[in-house]
Amino acid sequence: MAVVQNSRCCSLIFLNFVIVTLLLFVSIDAESSSIVYEKKQPSVVIAFLVRNKAHTLPYFLTLLERLDYPKERISLWIRSDHNEDKTLEILKKWLSSVESDYHSINAELLSSPPKRLKDEMGPAHWSASRFMHVIQLREEALMSARQLWAEYLWFLDADVFITNHQTLQLLMEKDRLVVAPALKSDGLYSNFWCGMTDNFYYQRTDDYKPILSRERVGCFHVPMVHSSVLMDLRMTASDNLTYVGSNIPDYEGPHDDIITFALAANKSDIPLYVCNDHVYGFVMVPLEQTDELKQDFIQLTNLKLEVLVENSPLPVSGLLSGYVSYPEPDMMAFDVVFTINLRRRPERRRRMVDCFRELGVRSVVVDAVDGRLGAAAIQS
Repeated sequence: MAVVQNSRCCSLIFLNFVIVTLLLFVSIDAESSSIVYEKKQPSVVIAFLVRNKAHTLPYFLTLLERLDYPKERISLWIRSDHNEDKTLEILKKWLSSVESDYHSINAELLSSPPKRLKDEMGPAHWSASRFMHVIQLREEALMSARQLWAEYLWFLDADVFITNHQTLQLLMEKDRLVVAPALKSDGLYSNFWCGMTDNFYYQRTDDYKPILSRERVGCFHVPMVHSSVLMDLRMTASDNLTYVGSNIPDYEGPHDDIITFALAANKSDIPLYVCNDHVYGFVMVPLEQTDELKQDFIQLTNLKLEVLVENSPLPVSGLLSGYVSYPEPDMMAFDVVFTINLRRRPERRRRMVDCFRELGVRSVVVDAVDGRLGAAAIQS
């Protein structure tokens, strides 16, 4: 009888042990299932080609560095050659200061002689050999991003100023295979087309101005985007994107990097989108084929004045501030130039001071008479 009771007792103890063990595992499993693990941000390659942009680089690189995106998830791909200014000096100085911040940096900065490509007639002349050179470089960047297994590739031109620090994250959230932020300039120029002719030229349409001026807000399917283009390389269809015409079946377009890219997307049923739901940044108006570099300096001043209409001045890091210059201020042949401003509008005063610095105007600031203060205050 005692043996039977001991056996029952052991069985009960074992059963309790099993129940407790099971409850413990259930508790651990429930606890582990409630843990939320933070995901890493997608990896992205930012690629840019630079030539004769010493005047824009201090602003471009400062804004690039200030993007609100983890730098350890960004790889930089940079190519620069045939410069006639301090472009290489600026790039080398900046890269030496940030090389440990980014996941990786692939930079080829060639000390090419100032001599241009054989059929170029000037710094702004886009000859056949220059187009082919740029096409090869863009395709190389695209292939490099694919080989790195990057999730995104963002092509940026060095005369684009991304003033919205959230731009990269916002564009990723659009969940589009190819998307560009609508960029403002000092005119009707931007980084997208709303129409393309049968022979692949730009065509102005009724949709263009409402999108550019943000009368219509959202993301819009357009035939062309350039200068700031984000590609989602996780999508299978992205394998069909290319800058090389010979990679496209029955290609009949010109040897032009942005047009070839647009036609490659079109042939693969990949829509291109431009988004204007935020003010993302600015782009310079390109030079005419016969312009000299000094004209680009004027374009930059025009754009910086446009930025000041509703924004703070384009920022420059202390590291690169020595590469920014302003005209020697004078009175424009007048005896004196006055800036008359209400004390209660300090933001307007700051904007005028910033504008005059860009234009090289020396002025005397005078407080305006404020009618809101009343006659007694005015007389005193």
